[in-house]
Amino acid sequence: MIAITNLTPHPVVVLGTDGREVAAFAPSGSVARITELVTDEPPLETATGSIPLATVTYSSVVEGLPEPRPDTAYVVSRVMAGALHRPDIFFPGGEVRDSAGQIIGCRYLARLYAAGER
Repeated sequence: MIAITNLTPHPVVVLGTDGREVAAFAPSGSVARITELVTDEPPLETATGSIPLATVTYSSVVEGLPEPRPDTAYVVSRVMAGALHRPDIFFPGGEVRDSAGQIIGCRYLARLYAAGER
C-alpha cells in the first residue's frame, strides 16, 4: 500500500466520473517549492504599444521535498513535477471546476515525463 503525502498548500480532492469524492489529501504542512528565476527581455513592440517581456526558468534548487521513501508518493504542483522526473512524484490532473471556474478537484493523479524518458 502506498502512503500519499500532499506537498501543496491546498487540499487535493480526486473525483470519480460521477463527481463523487474518491480520495482527499489534506496539505501535509510542508510545501515543496522550486526557485523561479525571472530575466527581463527586450519588450515586444506591437501596434498597441510596448509589452514587457521576461523569460522564466526554474533552478535546480528544490525546497521542502523529502528524499524518496519506499511505499510513499508525493503530490506536488505540475511545475514541480516537470522539474523533478522522479517516479514517486505526482500532480493533480484533469482539473474539475465549479460553475464559477474555481478548481474543486481533479480526475486523477499524474506523472510527468519528457518524451522518450519512460
